[in-house]
Amino acid sequence: MHTLHIDRKTITELELLESEPHRKSVFEMVNLTETSGGKDKLMRQFLKPEFDPDLVRQKHKAIKFILEHQADWELPLNQKLMDLVEYYYFLNIDPVISNFKIVNYFEGLRYWVMYRSYYKTFKEGIKNLYLLFRHLSKFYLKVRGSELPPFLKRIISQMGEILKEKFIREILENDDDDEAPGFLSIFTVDKAFREDHKAQMAVLIDLIYELDLVICMAKVHQKYDLQFPTFVESEKAVLEVEGLRHLFVKNCTPNDLKFGDHHFFMFVTGPNMAGKTTYLKAAGVAVFLAHLGFGVPARSMMLSGFDRIFSSINVSDNLSKGYSYFYSEVLRVKEAAQLLKKQKRNLFIFDELFRGTNVKDAFDGSLLVIRGFLNWNQSVFLLSSHLIELAKELQEETGIQFNYFDSAVKEGKPVFSFNLKEGISDERLGLLILKNENIDQLLNP
Repeated sequence: MHTLHIDRKTITELELLESEPHRKSVFEMVNLTETSGGKDKLMRQFLKPEFDPDLVRQKHKAIKFILEHQADWELPLNQKLMDLVEYYYFLNIDPVISNFKIVNYFEGLRYWVMYRSYYKTFKEGIKNLYLLFRHLSKFYLKVRGSELPPFLKRIISQMGEILKEKFIREILENDDDDEAPGFLSIFTVDKAFREDHKAQMAVLIDLIYELDLVICMAKVHQKYDLQFPTFVESEKAVLEVEGLRHLFVKNCTPNDLKFGDHHFFMFVTGPNMAGKTTYLKAAGVAVFLAHLGFGVPARSMMLSGFDRIFSSINVSDNLSKGYSYFYSEVLRVKEAAQLLKKQKRNLFIFDELFRGTNVKDAFDGSLLVIRGFLNWNQSVFLLSSHLIELAKELQEETGIQFNYFDSAVKEGKPVFSFNLKEGISDERLGLLILKNENIDQLLNP
């Protein structure tokens, strides 16, 4: 297992996590968990994705199994119950210490006098724990079985072993679903939960959250019509996608992401609003989700395990450090160059190199950088640019292929198909878009 490296800037640019209030994020779209703990597990995966191809395949089998037996795999617990259980479990008052009931009785009297509110909390907490055990037991009896895929079998088997513990079996054998134990035994039961079997309770709670997360992944798979990617073993980075979509775009036009023989660098051209940036982001999001074990928004996807996803899409100046927009772009490219020497299989995404300087410097700088990137054929590079002359200059280079998003002008207005094609686009629609918005007329005195 290794970490898929992804820095905060790339997380922000690919909109994996919410960076601004009320702005949509990938996390928000795929967080269909039922519990706070399940959500926390998902968040940790987003912040530090650990990749293991065997584990990913196990998750795929688990998701497929859950989808085939949906009626049985509704999580029998909700966020409110789990939050109440956790609140009780992590109380900052120690349980009674004696193992003798008579001593516990008098110790309980002392607690009752000293901590009247805690006694009520104990009682309500145990009542919620009883409810948790009963719901969980019914669920366990419904889903247990040898036909479970390994990922689910591990969770359910561990859960079953804990539910078979004597102190839990005694609770489950009591038919009264609503009542917690009386005063004589409440502190004894509390000691069992929060001290004698505390480690097992922690494991059980974590198993519930793990189960919540994998059920969430199945819901996401169905809701967004995802497909399982296929991971391949390869020294060089592999990325082949059919029908790639972006989760944010309704009725998104699917496009392929395929490289020809010996190609590992895609140079994308096309006019403004044609779909270049969305396409680049969709690729980054799909690779990220694949490494977490999710399905991907595509008809099919084959890829290697990547060491890093790195993007440069929305570079900005840094006034506190005295960096201009252009210098910030230079530093981001420098960072990419340094990372190439550290990891082999990387996905680099660049949306318009050096737009913070004049056209001549942007052309010369982009040419220098791209030719340098072409020395590193173990990574995959996706780059969009409006510099058509740059694309033409690079046509004889090995390792690079050219794709474009087409467009047309009908009745004086731009029309976009959002279809990716082979070749280079020389369409320039910026001035037309300005005029269609009547900018020239608005500026007339």
